[in-house]
Amino acid sequence: MDVFLGLILIILPIVLALVLLVFLHKAADVTGVIVWLVTVVIAILAFQTDIGIALTASGAGIVKSFPISLMVATSILMMTYMQETGALQRLIVFFKTLGGGSRPMQILMISFGLGLFLVGIGATPVSMLPPVMLALGFSPMVAVALPSIGYDPLTTFALLGVPAVVFTGEYSAWATDVTLQQAGSVFAWFMPIVSIGIAISMLWIAGGRKLLLSRDGLILAGICGLTAGLMAIVCNVIFPLTTLTNVFAGAAVLLILFIYTRARGNPLIDRSSLDEKDIVVEEGMSIYRASIPWVVLVILSLVTNMIPQVFQFLFVDLAFPVQIGAYPSPISTRFLWQAYTLMLISTIVSMPFLKTDRAVLKRTLSKFKKRALRPVLAAAIFFAMAEVMNFSGWIIDSGGVWLNPTDLVNGIDPTNNMIFLLASVTAGLGLLYPLLAPFMGLLGGFISGSETSSIAMFTRYHVETSTLIGASAIHVAASSGIGGGLASVLSPAKIQNAAAVIDEIGIEGEVIRYGLVVAVLMTLATALMTLLWAFPLSLLTITVVAGIVIAVSLIGGMVYWMKRVPDVENPIVHQS
Repeated sequence: MDVFLGLILIILPIVLALVLLVFLHKAADVTGVIVWLVTVVIAILAFQTDIGIALTASGAGIVKSFPISLMVATSILMMTYMQETGALQRLIVFFKTLGGGSRPMQILMISFGLGLFLVGIGATPVSMLPPVMLALGFSPMVAVALPSIGYDPLTTFALLGVPAVVFTGEYSAWATDVTLQQAGSVFAWFMPIVSIGIAISMLWIAGGRKLLLSRDGLILAGICGLTAGLMAIVCNVIFPLTTLTNVFAGAAVLLILFIYTRARGNPLIDRSSLDEKDIVVEEGMSIYRASIPWVVLVILSLVTNMIPQVFQFLFVDLAFPVQIGAYPSPISTRFLWQAYTLMLISTIVSMPFLKTDRAVLKRTLSKFKKRALRPVLAAAIFFAMAEVMNFSGWIIDSGGVWLNPTDLVNGIDPTNNMIFLLASVTAGLGLLYPLLAPFMGLLGGFISGSETSSIAMFTRYHVETSTLIGASAIHVAASSGIGGGLASVLSPAKIQNAAAVIDEIGIEGEVIRYGLVVAVLMTLATALMTLLWAFPLSLLTITVVAGIVIAVSLIGGMVYWMKRVPDVENPIVHQS
């Protein structure tokens, strides 16, 4: 394969995805199917991939997507059911009372702390929190942006740690075997800086310098971000609680805010924001009944992850491997341990406690079928695309054995493999390559709408490139995953979801404009940390990092003083 032509063909599906999403405003699932088809055609015609391998790899990718795609399905089912029973509306009314009237407290308690906890157990802040923020008086832009950027301040530990679980499998498949805790520990050390930056960004988006520099602004942002980041380290480095990281981090942030509020003598609950409709909802169901699905889910999550014998039995002993055709190795599904199974069980168990009748179930299933198919397809199809890239150039010999072009002993051109070709070219960046990895993850997360999909797309590539340049592959690959998580604030699927629930479709561009600044700055911070950790610490790496920090600071200062970037002085009041 000609190197220049090969690079163009590899980049083509990614460019096509950007065009479809940004300029043609195509949905994520439609975009995903198109770029998967294009990738398959390119792999077969240009990279000489056996057609059977391309299709089998696609099927394996779909199965590998189950931890995220089926999680999407069961979370939509649970949220739809809770909506039909009134439980969701009751929880939203309760959320509206939190914060005691303080803007920084409201933002960090609801969008940061509560958002962490919700996405940790599989709920969707972008579906739940925009109406709450709008009801509290925030503008539509802020009401959409905050739940989007707060979809997961701890990036890789969302949805009961699904991205970390998938990363563990992908990294172990292409490099040395790592345990879930080992992988989680690498991610965790990035988190204090990332979570503090996201907390600060929330206040900047909501109220600009005025809110950020208010009496409680920076202090609360620092406390919340540091608490979440330290809990990530505790749950991964000290205790093997990777899958529960978000749950404990969200709870810790809420506890810290409660202690801070009590110490200042301020009220934690403020009912002045409730209207007559909210009162009716409040009187119709207790908060305890409304929260039963989530309580059951948290209990099941704790039992299956904190009791070593149960975890060993479900995660290891009952891995339920699935063999997809002649795919090189079985794929462990672990479906009895997976979060999607726990969420389905929680939904079923809660039914006797909520107002469930045939009409409620019929409406739930009807809406579920309409809502779930396309998001599930969007989540799964990019895994299929990733596997086609991973196995591009592979052929089948006369005995039915799959031959890897990068093994060199097979007599196949190794540049027929897309990942090998990319790794060979970008290895020329040498020391600077780790700076690129998080931004590739950011791009992957933007295109696919999922950090987990981004991990599936790029993990092998980062492993091979890092090996060629002598960098720490696990740090480089992990940083790419973090970049994919930071893409939440840019994800068209997430932002459109958040805008739709408050009937504000059309403001996505404004949200992305502010989110882009946050995403790029946080990804840059991740890139600098990656450079320091990818190689043995040296004067050269320290100098490079210091130079980039100084350059970015100077540019930022110039932009600030020249007022080229308008500040959001007071977007928090919603104009009806």
